[in-house]
Amino acid sequence: MSSYESAYFYSAGAYTDYLAKLVANRLGLEATTKRRIVDIGGGTGNFTKMIVQNSPEVEAIVVDPFLEGTESGTDSLKFVKAPAEILAQSSDNVWWRQDYHQVLLKEVIHHVKASDRGAVFSGIFQDLPDKPSSDPGLLIVTRPHADIDYPLWNEAKQVWAENQPSLTELQSELEQAGFSHISNTIEAYPCEIDFERWLSMVKGRFWSTFSNFTDEELEEACERMRADEAHRIGENGVIHFEDRLLLISAYQ
Repeated sequence: MSSYESAYFYSAGAYTDYLAKLVANRLGLEATTKRRIVDIGGGTGNFTKMIVQNSPEVEAIVVDPFLEGTESGTDSLKFVKAPAEILAQSSDNVWWRQDYHQVLLKEVIHHVKASDRGAVFSGIFQDLPDKPSSDPGLLIVTRPHADIDYPLWNEAKQVWAENQPSLTELQSELEQAGFSHISNTIEAYPCEIDFERWLSMVKGRFWSTFSNFTDEELEEACERMRADEAHRIGENGVIHFEDRLLLISAYQ
């Protein structure tokens, strides 16, 4: 987990600032309307704090299966140790599912089994208030099934595609769950990183994609990428690429 948290896409800085503003905007959190959001898979809650920091009327609940019990909650930020799949179960007597207005699934939907996704979406839809809002009840932040720009080798791209649900699949499951309007955009963020640091992150398996490879396979793949990605690496050793995010907004 330490290597994951220290990775390029999750460290504090320009990238996370950009993403927090983007998510807050899509959820409509700049409005003064009092509401409660649930951040599924929100980890330590650091990102959750970022998206609500300028919205004093917003309460947030972070739900994550790996909470350690040391997280410090407040009146406006609470923590619940549970997996995303709990949303597929009955909400009876589950306090945090009785009165929320929006759900955020940021970079977590690919961890939910395809066989469970529809039930998770249905559970969210049923929990939402009866009165529809002009803001999305559910915001999914994920990455494309294909057409990615990361420095990866072919076998890693294949694993990525096998484990990343497509937009078509997600849209169909959301519609079946009851959501009446679904929109999406691809947001591209220009990235640059020292290529050797990128290789170190890959070897550290900062994405679950890399857990499918042995240490020896990762070493060999990194050597291949040094040659395959040479045209994108500058004289200073920095590689440039796009991080492409898929944002799906689902409305009641």
